[in-house]
Amino acid sequence: MRKVLLLILCLAAFLPSVCIPPAMADLNEVSITPPVDAAKNASWHNRRGANYFKEQDYFAALKEFKMAIALNPNSQSTAVYYNNLGKVYLIFGEIQRGRNLTRADADFTLMAQTCFERAIQLDCMKFEYYKNLVRSYELLGVTASKKAFLLKNLNVNPFNAIIIGIIYAKEGNIVPARGILEQFVLKNPDLIIASDVKKFLQLLETL
Repeated sequence: MRKVLLLILCLAAFLPSVCIPPAMADLNEVSITPPVDAAKNASWHNRRGANYFKEQDYFAALKEFKMAIALNPNSQSTAVYYNNLGKVYLIFGEIQRGRNLTRADADFTLMAQTCFERAIQLDCMKFEYYKNLVRSYELLGVTASKKAFLLKNLNVNPFNAIIIGIIYAKEGNIVPARGILEQFVLKNPDLIIASDVKKFLQLLETL
């Protein structure tokens, strides 16, 4: 009996953690895993995607931008992710159309259009998004019909003027392009996007 007792004491000396009941553990030493910051992780994936995009590794960029959107699907920052994803689809769409590989069930240019429209919904103050959207219209061959529709609904959404102005400029119709964009700036001088519209107007003056 004495030998058994000594054996138990020896084991306790070598395995102290086993002998401490959980209820008596020091709570200050408990490791707590911090919560996942989805927005921060989304931004990280977007930056990673942007690096892949610069390296022209578009498939890897596509994956990262999709991951960013999945992690943070509905915020102003998400507009950047949608725009970046749209730019990848736009490149795929140009290749697709250049090689006559367009499919109704997988039209990358149409996917790009959807991404740019979503970006504008989330943040309507970025002029680049409108320019990219018009580019998708050009590839789809729908600029004329889009312009006619937006002109009819100009009073419904004043930001339609930006798209119309860009389309006019792309068509070489500089006078109406300047007219509608100058009116937009005149009516909305305090909007953040107004400064970018002014820069675009300055470019039109050189044409």
